[in-house]
Amino acid sequence: MRGKAAIKFDAQRSLIRMPPAGEIVTVLAPGQGTLPRRRSRKGPTTTERLVAVLAPLLDDSVAIAELNFTKALEARSPATLRAMTSDLASYAAFAAELCGPALPASAEQLTRWVDHLEAQRQKPSTIARKLATLATVHALAGLPCHCSSSLVRDAMRGLRRRNGTAQRQAAGLRLGDDIGNGAIASFTVASLLEVCGTDLPGLRDAALISLGYDAGLRVSELVAVTVEAVAVQDNGSGVLEIGRSKTDQEGQGAFAWLSPETMRRVAAWRAAAAIRSGPLFPRIGIVRQKARAARRALAVSDLAYNARLDMEQMAAQPLRLATTTYSVGTEALTPTAVRAILKKRALAAADQGLVSLFGNDLQRALDAISTHSLRVGLTQDLFGN
Repeated sequence: MRGKAAIKFDAQRSLIRMPPAGEIVTVLAPGQGTLPRRRSRKGPTTTERLVAVLAPLLDDSVAIAELNFTKALEARSPATLRAMTSDLASYAAFAAELCGPALPASAEQLTRWVDHLEAQRQKPSTIARKLATLATVHALAGLPCHCSSSLVRDAMRGLRRRNGTAQRQAAGLRLGDDIGNGAIASFTVASLLEVCGTDLPGLRDAALISLGYDAGLRVSELVAVTVEAVAVQDNGSGVLEIGRSKTDQEGQGAFAWLSPETMRRVAAWRAAAAIRSGPLFPRIGIVRQKARAARRALAVSDLAYNARLDMEQMAAQPLRLATTTYSVGTEALTPTAVRAILKKRALAAADQGLVSLFGNDLQRALDAISTHSLRVGLTQDLFGN
């Protein structure tokens, strides 16, 4: 080895000792540590993107009442506007190949679009949503709409007859029995909680899964939960105030009951992460450093014959324990992160033999888990009781 001190080993004199067991764990409260910054999304707003797609479809003679149009868009959530933009872009790509104005769309033109989407193997539910988007756009622009004409309705009936109407449902994560009675046939909330562990990410994930199931929250509502929104009751249970939801865009609010077990998990997570306010489920940054055994200073006789003398490399090295530093962020998890957490914990449950799923069955079960699974599982449990 050239450029670094090369060490000779022999059976009579070992230079390296195995380090003792142990690990130093440091938790930096929100705001004390630094996390990698999320990639900033600079560019037009959701409303601007929708207008950019819509404008080329309109004839110059079409005059839109700007105030009415603006207020109509403000009444819709950003997620709805993103879906509308995607649907409208799909229609714009189709209309670009046709002669004549794109909007207003005639019944014949809409029927050909339905056939075009079916040829692309899109589901009937997806096509119906795109037609609904186009109907909304016609209304916003004050244009006559033929989306509900008999010709288009017949086209949709034929589409459903040929393809069926069944939709892919997210797999429900039901509560399940206490783990310990052997492997179970499918993933449950209990199996995911079993593998969360007691480290900081495990405490957070257990509280997240437990609260998400108890309250039956959508993922947008789950990541928006704050410390201030959770109140402890005298009997150990809790009440969660939901400030805004998909079906409550005006923010009138609602309340959900949380079990004592969920409140204990939330309390354990908050105490470990030193969370006092703000998002209840923030990001966590993790930095790990491996252990290093103590080593005496090297002598010249310890080096290989062709090694270059390097006093810094030959100096004695003190024992260094393994360290793990957790930095609790100030920003809430994203829906994508929640989906990754559920799949990670489900895969860990399978690896530990808590579920009797293997091969393709296991992969299909993992693929079916989504951010909607906790909500579906709670609904199934309520109807099953």
